[in-house]
Amino acid sequence: MSSSSQATLADPSPPTCLVFERNSMLETTILRHASPVYRVSTNRHGSTTEVCVPGTHTIIARIVRKEILPDTVAFSDTNGGKAVRVSRWLKRTKQADGRSEAILETDIGACILRTHPDYRLALYDADLSTIVAHWAPLTRPPSPPTLVLAPGIERSQVKILVAFLCEEQKLRIAEKNSTVKAAAYRAKGRYWTAPMGEN
Repeated sequence: MSSSSQATLADPSPPTCLVFERNSMLETTILRHASPVYRVSTNRHGSTTEVCVPGTHTIIARIVRKEILPDTVAFSDTNGGKAVRVSRWLKRTKQADGRSEAILETDIGACILRTHPDYRLALYDADLSTIVAHWAPLTRPPSPPTLVLAPGIERSQVKILVAFLCEEQKLRIAEKNSTVKAAAYRAKGRYWTAPMGEN
């Protein structure tokens, strides 16, 4: 098995699977062993996403998206709950091929979050030898996402979850924008090629 396809640490314990009820990074309940463990909700403007304990008003993480100022993230158990810039928490770097990746500090050290051909997004340990968290492979027909976390990183579970929420939402927005642009180019192409066909 190649290093890029490894999905667990050496710990033989089973991975933790966080199953989303809906295919959404903005509004969903997340289950573990069929029991709700997190509730993700977003205000109607889409500017603030909160991760809460289901059935309570306890907010454990908050993402705030801003139009002019930098986006921020806050965790109830870190930095006294104070918000920090997402760009400082998820530090962007470039792969050798120019693609973007992000560095996330976890209890096992700095980990690298990048796109993956099978898992879409995967979090690697520092030397890229092991995948410690990833989306479950896509199915046909599509099912809601499942975040798979290797044993040994339970204390970083919320931060990893929020990192995947942030990065997946960015991917979806980029893909949507790309689709819209492609449709606009196709429409423009039909408009301009029609007269040529009439000549």
